[in-house]
Amino acid sequence: MDQIGPITKDVTDSAYLLNLIAGHDEKDSTSVNMNKKDYTKFLVNDVKGMKIGLPKEYLGEGINSEVKQAIIDVAKKYEEMGAIVEECSLDIGKYATAVYYIIACAEASSNLGRFDGIRYGYRTEKFDNLQDIYKNSRSEGFGDEVKRRIILGTYVLSSGYYDAYYKKAQKVRTVIKNTYEELFKKYDLLLTPSSPTTAFKIGEKSTNPLEMYLEDICTVPVNIGGLPGMSIPCSLDSQGLPIGFQLIANSFEEEKIFRAAYTFEQNSNFRENKPKFKGGKV
Repeated sequence: MDQIGPITKDVTDSAYLLNLIAGHDEKDSTSVNMNKKDYTKFLVNDVKGMKIGLPKEYLGEGINSEVKQAIIDVAKKYEEMGAIVEECSLDIGKYATAVYYIIACAEASSNLGRFDGIRYGYRTEKFDNLQDIYKNSRSEGFGDEVKRRIILGTYVLSSGYYDAYYKKAQKVRTVIKNTYEELFKKYDLLLTPSSPTTAFKIGEKSTNPLEMYLEDICTVPVNIGGLPGMSIPCSLDSQGLPIGFQLIANSFEEEKIFRAAYTFEQNSNFRENKPKFKGGKV
């Protein structure tokens, strides 16, 4: 489920980078064999006629008021530029976070099992026997969050809990994917916040994993649905911290994201109004 997420200076750089990393890899069973596209050709300053869905659930409870207003302003901007923006329903948020962390943790437990200090990864220098190598290598080599996910993933995959958690999560994942597909029959793109809150200080929420997980509520449905998404900065909050919005397209329709993101960037003054952070590092 995990996918790479390149961070670039602007939309143009993102298109150049995707040109380099997209494409079929015969040694990767998850790689799709299809014709490559030149994504720089979709950097067009025009969104006239594009239909954009604005899920009402992503502007409701749990979304910071300043974030909410920023997304509404973005929607109005797209309308000014000729796009058709309509409110729609994407009532999957209450399931998405739970589904994501069940499946992602299960994958982490399975994939990280190979890092035993023998075949792959870090090896401890403190051991008297083989058991010590396994135990100490994993204890020293993995951080708290990785250990947390391995433990949770092992639990949901264990006998007696597989059907109750992992199998059920996969079924709900299919429902979420189908919900997106129905919306993309009507809309070219979906517009949501990137995060329910603005930026927070480094380490501020690290002692509360649940609160950190909830920060992903706007983005993890994209991974669950196997869809492309892009986060674009759009404004600053009252503390001078950046607010971002997210554009989501149907599978293998990244060109629509590039077109809409590039158009917004070309018609927005956000890049000229550089963030001036107040209240410490973020």
